[in-house]
Amino acid sequence: MEFQSPIISGSDLSATDRLNLPNRRIKLSLEKSNMMRAVSLGSPNRLTMSLMSDDLSHTIFESDPTFTRIGLAVQKKTLDETKVDLTVNNFFRKKHNEELMSILLEEEVPGVENVLELFESFLQTFQSYGAEHQVFNQCGEYESKCREQVTALHKLIQMAPQGHSKLAHAQELEQELRFERDTWRLVASLYQDRLNSEFQDSEMESEEIWSGLDDATSEDDLVRQLYDKNAIIRQAQLVVDWLEQRAADVYHDSHYSQAEFYGDAVTGWENTLHSLISKKRGLSTDNVEHSLVTQMDPDAPNREQTRRLHPLDKEDEMRLLRSVFARLRCGQLDEAQQLCFRAGQPFRAAILEGWKLFHDPNMKSRTDVANTKESPSGNPYRDIWKTMSWKECENMQLSVEERSILALLCGHLKALLPACLSWEDQLWAHLRAMIDHCVEKELRRCVNYKRQLQVLPDEYWNQQLTIESIFSTLAASRDKSLLAQGRDQYRIIQRYLIMDDVDGLLEEMSSWLSKGDNWSVHLRPHMLRLMAHLALFFRRIGRGSSDDLIGSILEAYVLQLVSLGRTDLAAVYVAQLPLPEDQTRLYAQCLVMVEEQQESCEDTERQHLLYLAHQVGLDVNAIAKQVVVTLCNQGDVIQHANDASLQIATTAEDERRIRSLSWLLMDPSMRSELLIQANTLMRGYLLRRQIEAVKLTFKLIPPDTLKILSELWESRTGLTDLPIEVAAATREYLSIQAYIDALDAFQEWFARFHHSKPKKIEGSVQQQRGGASAQLSFTENLLKEQHLKQHQVEMLRWQAAVDSLTETAIDKLYNVLLFPDGGWMADSVQFEDEDAPRLQQQQLLRQSCIPHAALLLCNILTSTHRHSQCLELANVVASEQQSLYKVCSAEQLAQLTKHLRQAYVKLLDHGESP
Repeated sequence: MEFQSPIISGSDLSATDRLNLPNRRIKLSLEKSNMMRAVSLGSPNRLTMSLMSDDLSHTIFESDPTFTRIGLAVQKKTLDETKVDLTVNNFFRKKHNEELMSILLEEEVPGVENVLELFESFLQTFQSYGAEHQVFNQCGEYESKCREQVTALHKLIQMAPQGHSKLAHAQELEQELRFERDTWRLVASLYQDRLNSEFQDSEMESEEIWSGLDDATSEDDLVRQLYDKNAIIRQAQLVVDWLEQRAADVYHDSHYSQAEFYGDAVTGWENTLHSLISKKRGLSTDNVEHSLVTQMDPDAPNREQTRRLHPLDKEDEMRLLRSVFARLRCGQLDEAQQLCFRAGQPFRAAILEGWKLFHDPNMKSRTDVANTKESPSGNPYRDIWKTMSWKECENMQLSVEERSILALLCGHLKALLPACLSWEDQLWAHLRAMIDHCVEKELRRCVNYKRQLQVLPDEYWNQQLTIESIFSTLAASRDKSLLAQGRDQYRIIQRYLIMDDVDGLLEEMSSWLSKGDNWSVHLRPHMLRLMAHLALFFRRIGRGSSDDLIGSILEAYVLQLVSLGRTDLAAVYVAQLPLPEDQTRLYAQCLVMVEEQQESCEDTERQHLLYLAHQVGLDVNAIAKQVVVTLCNQGDVIQHANDASLQIATTAEDERRIRSLSWLLMDPSMRSELLIQANTLMRGYLLRRQIEAVKLTFKLIPPDTLKILSELWESRTGLTDLPIEVAAATREYLSIQAYIDALDAFQEWFARFHHSKPKKIEGSVQQQRGGASAQLSFTENLLKEQHLKQHQVEMLRWQAAVDSLTETAIDKLYNVLLFPDGGWMADSVQFEDEDAPRLQQQQLLRQSCIPHAALLLCNILTSTHRHSQCLELANVVASEQQSLYKVCSAEQLAQLTKHLRQAYVKLLDHGESP
């Protein structure tokens, strides 16, 4: 790990470069200041001094003045070059703005649709970086995807008019994605270090750590080794770096577009200087000048307490201090020093140098032949500077801003906290104080100083901070806004990550899923995505010990994907569940949701979803079965219609159940399950007398199903006899087919016999002649004979059709009554318990459908005057071989006996023998 300062981090320069940089700047600034004193005696332009926004809000970054009065090292362009640049930039900016505005006008919630692409992006990233050594590349890609969406949303929000009605949700979404981006950045930073240092003893005694040190070891060298050896300090610094980078991102987005003003030269407190010079020359008439300081050295305002700076200079100074602290909060020490130079206060840049660790590279470099010496860096009297800075932090004459800057550099937590208003600011301040304390303790213990060091106050040494105590302090804060921020779910996740409490984090996230039935209110889709991928990350690096907790989080995320209409993404995450039965249950639940969300799910979509499941190794057959079982569930108790002659209409719910059987048509190997589930559905419909629903279900089953079952079984085992369960389903299927065919045959016969009989035309000619007594002419008699012949032909044709339909209906109904091998809707080999729902339903169907078929057959026979066959039907019902009378109730037998008695009487009337 590259060494970073324990106090200020985030700058791209090395420690040595940062220490050497201000010397040149101080010199340049002093030269410019002297030049201004000698030349510029006129009153300064107030516009060039107003380099800050007037909006001094309650956050560190929203009030940064961004002092840029002196354009140091700024390359000036000619007017023509500037015009060309502005023209080109304006053209592309205008085109891009038009695109963003079109989004604002077209979308109901601007930017949300684009952000939803993150679900696909995260899945692609998860699959692309599947190797264990690519886990941190995966985290980096997650962060990158979130950062791109944050940038796009930020541009969109900037483009929209202030107070646009559609932007409230977009702003919330931008803030949420910022949190997610920062969380992935924290995960990658911390756990990469933790995994790399697993085999190092971070609790090693100090004597063992510093056993290799000698008198030539500098403060800088010791702190480097402290960071290498002590994982707690190193990871605390990583969190500080993360907090500063996060602050820098917010600062950049908030102030990047502010106008910057450039002047030829600026000196500190120039309004005060101008007033003093004017007063000395007798040119002043302003009453304010009588209460101004009399000298211009940096300590003059504190030394001359009864006097003050010019009000304009005081205002500029307060803005400067706020801006310097904001830059330090972002870890931008160099920028803070440049800001001091631009404001004409190089002494403040020098103050920011005092905290730096001393390092003399010449103490160990004795191999140089030329004997050249390198410049030392840092402050050899850092202890004196720190003691004086501590005292200044307790000087109430100084402003809160100035004391917070000094407190940050010397580790005075009490003076630093008033400037830290947010949860992140407070955490950053505590961690900085903790690191400063640990570093100072080891420096004084291990470095061989040649002099007596200044004694720091007891209050400094009493700041015994740990990660746990810091979060306990934040949780016990009296600031309600701070407590509310700490209860934010993203910050809770970040707290567990910093504490390295993975099991606690998984338990916490899992508890969020059980907060009532409306869990989607508590957990937004993007939060669920973060939770799911964090759980997968921890399992991949071997930190997640509870598969149940990880599974519950993944399950919630998968269901959220389905509710968002992204079911095609679910299979990959379902496959991450450890148990196959959980995978089957969850993916089946997803497919059930798809069926329920859509009025009609196409077969192509069903096939695609099952293909995705097959691609990731899920049990497709078990999933399809579970889907159909769930969708076809008709309840524990099926309503039984006592009157078998009723026919109940088919509902939309029935049609949905029937369509769900299509999940079992995707693969021929699932035909046996298709047959079993279809039979279950048809049994229920028959019991409720929903004959049309039975027919719709029957039509859905391919005609070659029985053939395919036999071929598959024979090819798999070489046997021709199907398994008992499949053979029973086949027999039940044939029973239902026989009953449906019998009903159709009876309906066709009934319609032909009762509604299609030709009617004889009588008296039509007499009516035309005006009465029955009128004499018919030859033509009229001929027409009458033709009508009689036509009627006879139609009667013969009708009778032939009726006879044919009668024979067919009789055969179909006898197929039900004389069903082989045990009877209709009865298993030839019993393989289930008597209390099984299937056997109970079959028994109910035998009790209702067999008597109904017998009555229909008796109706046909008596209507067609086949009385002798009625007696044969009586013998069939009474036969012990079929035992049909046993499934008939007393009422049904009485009704059947009544019809048979009438047939017997008719037979005797015609003189036929029974």
